[in-house]
Amino acid sequence: MNPKTVKKKKIGKKFEIGERTFYPVVEISTVDMDSYFSESIFPVALVVFEPSKSYIIPLTEEEVDAEEIINLVFSEK
Repeated sequence: MNPKTVKKKKIGKKFEIGERTFYPVVEISTVDMDSYFSESIFPVALVVFEPSKSYIIPLTEEEVDAEEIINLVFSEK
């Protein structure tokens, strides 16, 4: 009865406000055991693109891997 835990970061649906484009980033945690299954979604960051710059707004106290998140966003575009 070993639990299998998988964590994946995913990009949510982009949205726009004025000239800014936002990409929400969440982490989906899945626990799968013989008689138990659970999924949880946690906000990680917002990626913001403006005409003159882009940046990441962390939504957690944990350190955010900026390169990993940017690569996720560009793979979804």
